[in-house]
Amino acid sequence: MRELLQTKVVAHSGQKVHLRFQPVMHVLDGTSFGTVCEMSKRFEEKAAFGPAAATQSATGPAKWLADRLLEVASAAHTFDNRMRPIIVPAPAAALGDDNTAVGCDAAIRRTTLCQQEISLEFQDSVFADGRTEAIHSVASLRKRGFRVSIDMRKSWQTQLRDGLGLMIDSIRVDARELQINEELMDLCEFASATGILVIADKANWRDGAFFDSLGVQAGVRMRTDC
Repeated sequence: MRELLQTKVVAHSGQKVHLRFQPVMHVLDGTSFGTVCEMSKRFEEKAAFGPAAATQSATGPAKWLADRLLEVASAAHTFDNRMRPIIVPAPAAALGDDNTAVGCDAAIRRTTLCQQEISLEFQDSVFADGRTEAIHSVASLRKRGFRVSIDMRKSWQTQLRDGLGLMIDSIRVDARELQINEELMDLCEFASATGILVIADKANWRDGAFFDSLGVQAGVRMRTDC
């Protein structure tokens, strides 16, 4: 399935943007579950001062994310169904911007993709304290058709047993941590039982049966012994 691994360079606002699409595959038979997009750009979450502050203000998190979706759509318009949905990393600040859902929706409507083919991935830390605002923002994205994912490779404190879990399409965990942490194993089993796709990052093909037994059906950046 390595033919699904693709690197694209697209032009946006006069700048070249590098996008790498990593295939998400079943840990046993390699069936495709879509892709994870790795972007060369990152939103600056910390405070900025001087001229940088003016630039950051003009390009808030909602506008920044909408621009990234245009880039992803431009690169992915020729992809077949195996490459979708596309998991796109999203900044935490986007959940605090009232314009995020509307802006992302408007951006995708200008492309050949549809909202259901995009899964916006937020860090686990955004939801760890159960903030109502973040959950409402996820609901707004879901209402417009977007999928929502959680990156749990560094932490896994989000309470999926609450209403938020019903709105999450997938979670991504560190395969190495999963093999040694029973708490994370329990979380993955619960998530899988509720219909959430669990993706093991950097999983080894030889461990596919073990991951599958935990309900971890998918892997990304899969590895071999050779």
